[in-house]
Formats: sequence, structure tokens, C-alpha cells
Amino acid sequence: MNRDFDLDGPAEVTGTVVKVVYSNPDTYFTVLSVAPDSGSVPVAVVGVMAGLREGERVCVTGHWERDKRGWQIKMERYRIALPVSRDGVERYLSSGLIPGIGKHTARLLVKRFGDQTLEVIRDSPERLRTVKGIGQKKIAELSRAFREHAGYAELLAYLQGIGVSISMARKIHQALGDDAVGRLRANPWSLAEVIDGVGFRRADDIANGLGLSGDHPERVAAGLLHALEEARRDGHVALPKAELITAAAALLAVTEERVSPILDVLLVGGRAVFDRGLTYLPPLHRAETRVCRNLFALATGLKSRIPDGLVSLHVTQAQSVLGVMLAPEQIAAVEIVIQAPVGVVTGGPGTGKTTTVRAIVTAFEALNKKVLLAAPTGRAAKRLSLSTSREAKTLHRLLEWVPQGGFQRGETKPLDCDAVILDEVSMVDLPLFDALLRAMRPGMHLVIVGDADQLPSVGPGSVLRDLIDSSVFPVTRLQQVFRQGKGSAITESAHRVLLGELPSPTPTGEKSDFYWIEKEKVDEIQELLPRLIKRRIPDAYGLDPVRDVQVLTPVHRGPLGADTINELLGDALNPSPDRHRESSGARTAPRYVPGDKVMQVRNNYEKEVWNGDVGFVHTVSERGDLHVAFEESGRVAAYTASDRDELVPAWAITIHKSQGSEYPAVVLVLHATHHVMLRRTLLYTALTRGRQLVVVVGPRRALAQAIGAAAEAPRHGALRQRLSDLRPRV
Repeated sequence: MNRDFDLDGPAEVTGTVVKVVYSNPDTYFTVLSVAPDSGSVPVAVVGVMAGLREGERVCVTGHWERDKRGWQIKMERYRIALPVSRDGVERYLSSGLIPGIGKHTARLLVKRFGDQTLEVIRDSPERLRTVKGIGQKKIAELSRAFREHAGYAELLAYLQGIGVSISMARKIHQALGDDAVGRLRANPWSLAEVIDGVGFRRADDIANGLGLSGDHPERVAAGLLHALEEARRDGHVALPKAELITAAAALLAVTEERVSPILDVLLVGGRAVFDRGLTYLPPLHRAETRVCRNLFALATGLKSRIPDGLVSLHVTQAQSVLGVMLAPEQIAAVEIVIQAPVGVVTGGPGTGKTTTVRAIVTAFEALNKKVLLAAPTGRAAKRLSLSTSREAKTLHRLLEWVPQGGFQRGETKPLDCDAVILDEVSMVDLPLFDALLRAMRPGMHLVIVGDADQLPSVGPGSVLRDLIDSSVFPVTRLQQVFRQGKGSAITESAHRVLLGELPSPTPTGEKSDFYWIEKEKVDEIQELLPRLIKRRIPDAYGLDPVRDVQVLTPVHRGPLGADTINELLGDALNPSPDRHRESSGARTAPRYVPGDKVMQVRNNYEKEVWNGDVGFVHTVSERGDLHVAFEESGRVAAYTASDRDELVPAWAITIHKSQGSEYPAVVLVLHATHHVMLRRTLLYTALTRGRQLVVVVGPRRALAQAIGAAAEAPRHGALRQRLSDLRPRV
């Protein structure tokens, strides 16, 4: 090798890949043996490279380094190069790189066109018809395959210098096609619209690497769309025009005068919609207007009204069947919703929503109406099923959602029922509510049940609150407290919070279902939690510390966030010498051991486990593969490294993740370090998750701050106004 290369200078070689010695499919780290165009000694090349196969010609630059096997080039940049000689062209075409060309066809092509063969395939494919056995279909296949391969090679070379990973280059090529380089040159910010996982900031980084200016019109357009997307993630359906322009200008570091005319271009081109003083992303505008249209169709679609006498008879029969005596407001709720096409039942903790729903189901069935029950999460659906002794499904399962195919139920395949009862509607966002209504037809009943004082949905919109505030549909508010008796301190504390008052501390020495332990220092709270959950609560209430007690906190990170508390409780509640932390890129991933409590955080339809399902690790293989037993469903699901990130430890979870669930005991951690998240609705939601016991741990000022933040920031959208406009006609 010393005879052919200067080992002291920069390394550069152009040649043919003789062998792919090693290639990692996940990291793309590759070891090649390359035969230089000039010189007789093969060269070892190592680095992150993708898509290279034997017979391919490459140009590599880098530096020389020596390992135990000898000298090699540490690749810094590479590009795929087309061969220039007749023999090279024939080897390239016969290598299998271009589907449809084997050794025989390669020989015929090179015999006819010589060293110009590749240029003919790329630029003048119609000339291939002069070769025996190659027809129009074959020409189209060869031309397409060659362009795809050459386009990917060109894209890799184009992106190398600006820090774009090979895996991202693959995504870009799949999204933009063979002319990816041309489309990137014209508008790199389009990546944010066409590739999942690429946001505006990443696309902007790529654009900066390509040297495009900061006030480029397409950059401003992408910034506006990104501001709308950020608003969607914050729960907004749309933004006022002035607020959008200000947000985009701040994001882009340009003047509002530069932003305003570009917004007009987006509106004219249909990439955004302006309506009722608000600017929408088109899918959310379609969802909002369609929700109103379909609700109106339901509200006016019943052909006949059930006589009042028959309604009263069936409500009386429902009480007899269930063995309960309904309160007057519960009777009113049942009577209203079985007559109204769309009806709302709302109420706080212990006000009898569950009993009312059972009576509604029984009354509908007595009228020979087929009822479907649904909730937004798996746990909420399970609770609804247990309380009604009927099958209840998540909305996604009810609407038959499938990966890649979306919801199978819709306008052309509506639900087969007479009534849908939807529980925990405070958690339902606008797009999901839209999907449900698209699967309902006029003549059906829709019964909406939920607590409007809880946290709003994670996704955009305030569906339950807007339905109630529009005053279009009949709303029954359940206010009489039944659960745990009127003396329940949990219920009393939750209602005090709604009124803006601090919960009352439990008198010393008295046993209660609500306690507030005032602790200020972080280390004192961290030291208390394991003892409280492992010893004090089980000893006093006979509850299982693992299965009956759930710790809630407002945040994931920080000294009193779910991540830190999970480490504390995992060691305390399920100690194991095998437990340690392992690095996973930039993140720190948990090392699970058998017996660990975990939560599924994404719907997985193949495994039939759902966002919010809680299970326990059953087995762990040497390489970290898991089997998790989900006790509520009775399923055991397998996880490998590729999908293990769908699980998180669940000794402690965020309050948002607890929505739709109830637990025998809740330990709520609130602290001043949670200040950004402290809201009255958050505190109220947490308190109402506990059935038998709630223990709040934290200082008075943290509770006071949460209670003082009287309302969630208003969510922009026009659903309530659109519904109110229908009021005279409904």
C-alpha cells in the first residue's frame, strides 16, 4: 500500500466496491474493500455509508488511520460515481444494482452503446428499443430504476456536507422522489410538510446548510405553517391572524411586514384557511365545519319522538332492573337523552354519572335500540364496560382504525347501531370527534358524558366545553353527591378546588379519605414517598402498594417529575440487583426487570394494547426483550428493542396520563418546581382520580398557585360560535 498512497496526506480514492465487508442496517456503519481505478492494491474504507453494493463505483475522501488489521481510509465524504469504461459499465449493469438488468442484458446493451450506455439509459431511453428483446415496458422499467438509483446517489452526495444523516436522506428520497435534489434546492422547508418527524426547525437547518436566505418566501411560508402546527399542539384549532403573524415573525426573526403578504399567499393557495377571524390549517378547518354539519344532521334527523308516557315507563323499568332509585336530576337526564338526538350529561366526582349511564343503556335497550359504548382510552373503556356490564370500546376500535388505512367506519360504512354513548368526552379532541360523527347517520342518538371541569383534551379543541357553552343541545348537570357519601373528603376537596379554595387539612388523629402532607423541601418529599407508599398507606388502609396506589405528578422531568420518582419507587417497590440505567443515544432508557410496573404510551393495534394500558413486566431476555402482562385485558405482549419505547415506567405517571382512569389510592406530588404546569383543572383532575384515598404531598404555596390559576388558557377555535349559529334551526 505504501507504494500506491501517501499515508501522510489526505486520503482520496475512486474505484469499484470489491466487497461489502460489513454493514450495520441500523447505524449504516460500513466497511468496504475498494479496488482503485489506478493501482493494484484494494483499499479498506470505513464510515457511515448507505446503499453501497459490490460492483458500485465510489469516490471517497477522508484520512488515513491504522487499526489492528492495517491501514484504512476513515471516510469523511463519499459519492457514488458512474463507471466510465466499457468493462466497468458492464460490471455495473450486471451487478444487480438496477432491477431488470442481468448479465445477458448488460452485455447486449454495452455491445450496442459502449461506454455511453449509462447516458443512453438516463437521457435517451427510447434508443434502447434498437436492442433485441427490449420492448417499451422493459425500457420504462429500466429507465425508472436507473433514475431512482442515480437520484438517491445524487441526494446522498448533496446532503453529506450539511450534517443530514443517511436515514434522513432515505426518508427525503422516499418523499421527494428521483428529483429530490431539485425540489430541495427550490424549497427545503417543504420537508416539514411531507415527512413525519421533520419539523420546521430541522428543515430550516437543512436550508441554512444549503445557503438559502432567512427571509426566503418559502421559509416565511413554512414558518407560518409551523406556528399553526405549534398552536395545534398547544390545543388550539386556529389562531387569530394578528397573533399568528406575530408568532411567525418571532420564530423567523423577520419583520411582521415581511410575514403578512406571505400569509395572504398561503390563503390564496389553500395552504391555510381564514374564517371567522381565525387562520386554520385546512384539515382542522374541515374537521370543525364538518362537526357542525354532522351534529346538525343528527339533531334534525330523528323521524319521530318517543311519547313522554312511554319514556317515563321505561325509566321506571330501568330503575327496577338495576335495583336503584334515581335522583330527580338523574331521571331527568335519562328522559332527556333517550328523546333527544344529541344530549349531554355532565357532573363532577360522585354525582352519579355512572349510575345514570347504566340507566340510559337499560332504557334504550327496553326501547329495542341497539347501543354502542365508547371512550377515548382503553382504561376509560374498560371502566365503562365494567360499570355497565356491556362491551365498551375505545373510539379507535369502534371506528375500526387500521395502520396506514385510517378509520374504516365513516360516511360509506356507518356504525351499525341506534345510539352511541361516549364517555370521558373531556378527553376527546376535535379530529377524533369529527371521525365519530362521520360514522353516524341521521336518526341515531348521541349521548355525551363527561366532566367539563377536568383537563381538556391533549389534542386540539375543547369539544365538551364548546358543546355545553353553545346552549344548542340539552345539557343535564348532575350536582347531587352520592359517591362515598356526602361526607367524602375527596369529593369535598375537589369541589373546594373548583371554587378556588384550598382543601381542608384532615384534623390530627382522624381517619379520612383525603390527606394533605405539607412538605417544602425536595429531598424530604423524595425520602417520604417510598415510605408512604410501601408502608404507611398499606398498613393503614390494607391496600397493595404496587397495584392499588398510583403516584401522580404534573411533569415528566425534574427532581419531582415522573422520571425521577419512578427511579425511587422502582428500587423501593421492586428491588433487583439487575436494575441499572442504560444509555440509548441522547436519552436514558430504563432497564426493566420482572415485576416492574409499566404503561403503554401509544396505541398498538397489532399487539392489541392501547395508550394508557398498565401492565407488569413478566420476563426479560438477556438482550432486553420483554414480555408484559396487561392484567385488565389478560393479554401478554412481547416487546423488542424496536418497540420498547412504547413503554414507560408507571410507578408514577403524569396527571395527563391518568385521565379516564381511577385508582383505589392516589398520591399526588405538587411542588413549586412544577410552576409552569400548576393549574386548577390539573389539580381537580388529579384529586378526582382516587376512589378510596387521596394523599397530596407538597407545600401550601404550590397548591395555592394551582388553585389561583383559575382557568386554562383559552383555546382558539370557532366550534361554539358555529354551533350557536345553528340554534334557531335545531
